[in-house]
Amino acid sequence: MTIKSHPAVRILYSSHRTTISQLSQLAGTVAKKLMADAVSNEFLISGPIYWIYEGMDGKPDTVFYLDIAVPVQGPGQSQEFEIKEMPAFHALTYQHEGSWEEMGDSYALVFKEISTIKARPSGVVRELYLNIDFENQCNNRTEIQVGL
Repeated sequence: MTIKSHPAVRILYSSHRTTISQLSQLAGTVAKKLMADAVSNEFLISGPIYWIYEGMDGKPDTVFYLDIAVPVQGPGQSQEFEIKEMPAFHALTYQHEGSWEEMGDSYALVFKEISTIKARPSGVVRELYLNIDFENQCNNRTEIQVGL
């Protein structure tokens, strides 16, 4: 686990108001559409898929904001999705390896560390999907970034 400052990044994104219990409806489908849109609009895809959570408290039925995004470069425009510059982000960063069903354990470690170092979470959490493997979830690599 490390504390890092992540640079600003331009993203193509889709915004959602959702709950934890509804997340499975978004997994995979939105990312495919974002990637296809980026390619058709001749963007350079410059990083992994981001899921950016704001206001999520870990309870299954709490409504929160979720942006699903892909970093892009280039002058293109999208008719389907929005584009914005995400500001620089200061966060405690941890790499989760394996099934997403086990990610709760990784979050517990991250928030324990935040408590230990007496930091204050910003309320924004990012997950960067470095490797996605729906068939063999032990191959998944997800970078968790909890904003400070």
